[in-house]
Amino acid sequence: MMGGNVFADKTAPILRENILPTLTAYFAELENLFPHQVIFNIHYFETLGSVGKKPVSGDIDLGISNHYIFDVHNDNLPNQLKSWNLTVPEFEQTFTLLKSRAKTASDDQLRMKAFLLNLVRYINLHAPNIHCDEKKVTDSSIFGYYPQKDLNGDDTGECVQIDWMIGNLDWIRFSYYSAAYPDDSNVKGLHRTQLMLSAFQVADLSFSHGIGVRDKTTKEWLAKDPVQALTILNERLGTTLTTDIVADYYVLGETLAKQLDSEKYSRMLDTYFKILDSTRADIPDNLQEEWIGRKDRLVLTGKFLPEDSKLKVVL
Repeated sequence: MMGGNVFADKTAPILRENILPTLTAYFAELENLFPHQVIFNIHYFETLGSVGKKPVSGDIDLGISNHYIFDVHNDNLPNQLKSWNLTVPEFEQTFTLLKSRAKTASDDQLRMKAFLLNLVRYINLHAPNIHCDEKKVTDSSIFGYYPQKDLNGDDTGECVQIDWMIGNLDWIRFSYYSAAYPDDSNVKGLHRTQLMLSAFQVADLSFSHGIGVRDKTTKEWLAKDPVQALTILNERLGTTLTTDIVADYYVLGETLAKQLDSEKYSRMLDTYFKILDSTRADIPDNLQEEWIGRKDRLVLTGKFLPEDSKLKVVL
């Protein structure tokens, strides 16, 4: 669910120096809303991706262990929900509705999603300044926005998107990692992650940002840590990817271009461009000629390309 900005008409990029004061105010509001929780600080919520690595960030992704949010195996459900100002009846009602519609999700995934849905509803009803998108809640993510603050703690007049990524924190760090790219590059953290995801798809593997990797055919979870996941990917693709290689978009792309046969590499690019076509992000500069060449065959719309994209002239 790393899809770029989902509140394009309500949010704006944030200056690096305004990230900390904004998060300080954001966490303070959550502390007031949930006084029984002690997690609202940067010791529990880690910034992910390219946050703070460039002078300007498009949004703020925060990673946190699912155990700090909601333990689906905790026997004391009433007290756990009460600590979040939630009730058992509303949780069970949401869970039952989700289960009636579910096709492949496990009960644990549905319990977590039921909790996060109720949490978002509570936040939207009671938080003065925090707004979340209920329709985009998953079993491992929440998307919202909050007013930006400057170094004096004053409102800048803009809001910034702030998202929670919830799950195995080691996996989340790997899943959302972003190298520090040059200021003149249009590459973001999501470009690296979605390219990696495309490689997993070519290997008939499903990549979950919050959990791990599973077989697309059998639905069996095969890996929940980065090294194990890359080992399986390498076995299926005949590559020699390492955590260092996949950490950087450019290095990852160059390695895949060299090590994949032409058919698999082409399928991977097709998958990559289709994913990006529904993502609020530009096409990386080094692949824009490939995108133009495949545009008509793949029916790429470029609907979500930023206004300053060089590809706007070919739409």
